[in-house]
Amino acid sequence: NVSMNMKLSVIINTITIACTSAFAPVSPTKTHTSLTMTWRDDNIITLVPKFKIHEGKKEAYMKVLPKFLEKVKANEQDTCVFYGFVGPTEDDLVICREGYNSADGLLKHLANVDAELKAALENADIIELNVQGPPAELEKLKEPLAAFNPTYYPLVEGSFRSTKN
Repeated sequence: NVSMNMKLSVIINTITIACTSAFAPVSPTKTHTSLTMTWRDDNIITLVPKFKIHEGKKEAYMKVLPKFLEKVKANEQDTCVFYGFVGPTEDDLVICREGYNSADGLLKHLANVDAELKAALENADIIELNVQGPPAELEKLKEPLAAFNPTYYPLVEGSFRSTKN
């Protein structure tokens, strides 16, 4: 039975390679990358709005999200650190994960996506808004964001992030 012998040969070769790889010496430069990582102060402003989609409006709401992404990619290269949506969950919640290099960057973003936000709010409500970042930057946002009644989380002094991202 040639076919059976070929299958056994493939299985034996696979096991041999796996065992050899498992016990092969590892380069010391690849095992402790955290020891060589460099850090910098974390100054990112994080905005986390939580949307509750209105009954029967999921499709309309979800059609707006790619428009946000396109607008941010096209206009916020200098200020946006990260941007994306998570969800919807089973109970029709969507979170937007947003990071900016300053309070001014976040305000620029809100101006940039004003039309998209208005369209989204026709189909969902912001039920929670968290803003995180250095205390001095959060102060700059309190008046412009007051209508959204956000919760502010001041970044603890000494917080850091990798220089790789």
